[in-house]
Amino acid sequence: MKNNLLIFLIILIFVKNSFAENLDIEAERIFMDKNDQVSIFENKVVIKDESKNLIKSNYAKLDKKSNFLILKDNVIIVDEEGNEFHTEHATYDRNEEIIKSFGKSKIISAQGYVANTEDLIIDKKINSVFSQNTTIISDLDGNLINLENFEYYSKKNIFKSIGKINLKDKLGNSYNFSQIYIDEREKEIIGTDAKSYLNQDSFKYDERNKPRVFSNVVNIKENETKFFKSNFTLCNYRDQDKCPPWQILSTKMQHDKKKKTIYYDNAVVKLYDVPIFYSPKLAHPDHTVQRRSGFLIPSYSDTKNLGSALHLPYFWAIGEDKDLTINNRLFVSEHPLFLGDYRQAFKDANLNVNFGYTEGYKKVSSKKQAGDKSHFFSKFSKDFNNDEIENNLEINLQHVSHKKYL
Repeated sequence: MKNNLLIFLIILIFVKNSFAENLDIEAERIFMDKNDQVSIFENKVVIKDESKNLIKSNYAKLDKKSNFLILKDNVIIVDEEGNEFHTEHATYDRNEEIIKSFGKSKIISAQGYVANTEDLIIDKKINSVFSQNTTIISDLDGNLINLENFEYYSKKNIFKSIGKINLKDKLGNSYNFSQIYIDEREKEIIGTDAKSYLNQDSFKYDERNKPRVFSNVVNIKENETKFFKSNFTLCNYRDQDKCPPWQILSTKMQHDKKKKTIYYDNAVVKLYDVPIFYSPKLAHPDHTVQRRSGFLIPSYSDTKNLGSALHLPYFWAIGEDKDLTINNRLFVSEHPLFLGDYRQAFKDANLNVNFGYTEGYKKVSSKKQAGDKSHFFSKFSKDFNNDEIENNLEINLQHVSHKKYL
């Protein structure tokens, strides 16, 4: 009698059995109602089904008639791909192959992405996960993605969402989309109707700059970002949502983070929405480059005398000890002004040469005289220092073609 009672207690404390077709359940405590065909499992419940899904909880109720599971208290569901779903309350309709979570829920994907949301629906027939609630996804690159809803393809490890979407990266940049696709395996994000606000300080030449790119589509990868049908500017916002003073439009804008270069296809430079320059291919170093040949990021100026102008600087790293910067100023109502700045370093000496040229004013007056204008400034400095005496030599040469040129 004692032996039979001991065997019964052991079975009651730890039972592993098949309570439904192809469903194995383990628990520390089990209560069974044979008439209603209902079983209750408590403490360290472990459930395995025929699809190799693993379910853990501290409470489970199985209705064998309806083939329906109720799960509560620290529910963890792991699918055959290794994706985890965490919640405190869920149900599993075995006939429909639908798992639903209620309240706060979390997805930890096999690729390491984390989605915090509410009220998940896991459809095992089509290997998809849905939620119509606000969701925040964090990825391996430090991006935080806010969604109004989402669908997750668990076998492909792809998130999809339509609605108001915001992505913030670890550098402080912010992206708004109307649709987004997140491919975890390729570490790729695709967004449509993109408004990209590049807020990192290193991208700004002036604290008033508001660098931004508006595009039909943006494709974000670890080492590359592509903007399709893009509009780029650094200018601050204007009243009544007017166009920025300058902008670069292109069919494709590509930021190669390895080469630290920004490329444009079919680039059109606009000044107050008026096209003034076109190039089928255009490239310039990005904001992280300290010294390399190529176009620099354009800038804008507006003066009472000359009007609005777009600055298109080009930097030429001639050698380790010398470089040349050409700054073309393209005015809306005047001839362009070409400026150059040459620098060369010697042992204990430096040479700076600054020069410029313009055809002059288009519309002349008593204050604006006709004729070409130019200037040439050079400065050479040499140190003759030793332990006892400091001697410096400086030679300056200056020439201006017109008194009021500068």
